[in-house]
Amino acid sequence: MTVEQEEFGEMVHSINDRLSDAQYYLSVAYDLLYGLGSTPEKYAKARHFWTMTALGFRDLCVLYLCQVYDSHDDAVSVPKILKIVDSNYKSWKKASQKIGELDIKQLEKDKIKFKDKKADDKDYDQNLDGLKKKLFNQRDKAIAHYDKAELFKYKKALGVREKNRNILKNEEDENAPFLPMPEEMTRLKQDELQKLIDEARAICHRYMSLLNIEIPSLEIQEDYNNLLDISTTP
Repeated sequence: MTVEQEEFGEMVHSINDRLSDAQYYLSVAYDLLYGLGSTPEKYAKARHFWTMTALGFRDLCVLYLCQVYDSHDDAVSVPKILKIVDSNYKSWKKASQKIGELDIKQLEKDKIKFKDKKADDKDYDQNLDGLKKKLFNQRDKAIAHYDKAELFKYKKALGVREKNRNILKNEEDENAPFLPMPEEMTRLKQDELQKLIDEARAICHRYMSLLNIEIPSLEIQEDYNNLLDISTTP
């Protein structure tokens, strides 16, 4: 797989840009969700809008991360750029003295970490692999496709929650056991999404630095606060 250094630069920049977008969507989504609970007066005029915006941004974070972790041969993704570095580093190094020295052992660790693998592989990261499975399962069954089984699990969960609330309200049932919640699809939490962003960004920055590619600074814009009645700044 022959890829010119300039083309690789465009690819890794594109991945880093999508990670920056994923970080923005994640940060703003949870900023809004926490704000809706802690300072509801700021969102009173358009609470539904801000709630839907937060949930939509969280889904966008998942979708962008799926692009970044995609192992398809045609994908512009982290697994792809690792293969490209492996195949092209020697020719790039010959053509430019500005390129740093490649840490072969680190590259092998990165390749194992970001490919589909088995538990007995060297440098296997069970936690990261589990997060990747959750990531694609969430996309496939709750965003890109809405799974029928998940719909009815969700409806059943709502019914169980309502019955448990009634137990709490009824003094005669105060000692009654709560009904067990049905097992719903596991969705990624904020810290898990953040780990996926951080792991992929570390790879991008490592190989951008190797090829002397400028790494853009990350700045999370919070100008949506200008739309609120009460500013979050003093």
